[in-house]
Amino acid sequence: MVSNCFFSRRFLNRTAIVASTFALFALPFAAQAQTDAVSEGGQQYSSSADWKAYLTNYDFDGAPGASASPQYGGNNRYPEYTSRWSHMAFEAGAGFTAPVGNTTHGWETYGYNIRFGAGWNFTKRIGALLEYQWNKDKIPGSTLTALAIQNGLTEPLGGNVNTWSLTIDPIIYQPFTKSFGGYVTGGGGFYRKVTNFTQLFPGESCYYYCYIGYYPTTVAHSSSNQGGLNFGVGFYWKAFGEDSNTKLYTEARYVWVDSPVASNKDPYGSGTQGTIPVTFGIRF
Repeated sequence: MVSNCFFSRRFLNRTAIVASTFALFALPFAAQAQTDAVSEGGQQYSSSADWKAYLTNYDFDGAPGASASPQYGGNNRYPEYTSRWSHMAFEAGAGFTAPVGNTTHGWETYGYNIRFGAGWNFTKRIGALLEYQWNKDKIPGSTLTALAIQNGLTEPLGGNVNTWSLTIDPIIYQPFTKSFGGYVTGGGGFYRKVTNFTQLFPGESCYYYCYIGYYPTTVAHSSSNQGGLNFGVGFYWKAFGEDSNTKLYTEARYVWVDSPVASNKDPYGSGTQGTIPVTFGIRF
């Protein structure tokens, strides 16, 4: 019994030694075979260098042949994963308005403008906006004095010209760096121009308590509806980061309105209107 037990133990020890030796020799070949067996789409890659070459042909979105970090202005389209809300555009701004052309002939002087707009960006660089703009310009004091004397008025006149518009304006952006760029815009649409003349009259106002004062009251006005055109250039700055869609902008635009000239029916018309609104604002 002892000899049989000794023999079986010796046999098991020899078998274990042979198996261990075979495993040690087989391990490098198995590792090499596993490396050679790595595949992607049926293509074999035998080294890490092949994987690096494979990855350089794919960008982070999985699109073959694209650069992982394209230059600004190089990719003009939105990524496919962006939602439709990324194409929406909104703007708000305000600034001052300067008269030009026929408007400088004694009918208008400097004023201010307010603008709101919404639209659609077809790509990162091309869009279109539906814009509402309000311009309020003063009438020069010399013109108001001459009109008061002409009409035999003993009290001075005040006056202003209000022009509001609703226009469709395409816009094209041109980036200079990842944060700064410029753009051109322009279009046309509907313009309504209202000229008001006022005088001071006594009246009563009540805010917590009532008191008597003098307030400008419209004594004459003229209005007209017509078409008009505009064209402008501007600059933008992505103040909240290179990847943000929010832009601060400043622009100057030439606006021409085909308003009628003075006539017996419209004695306060000033002819065509030309202005340059300079606007500062924000776009989303």
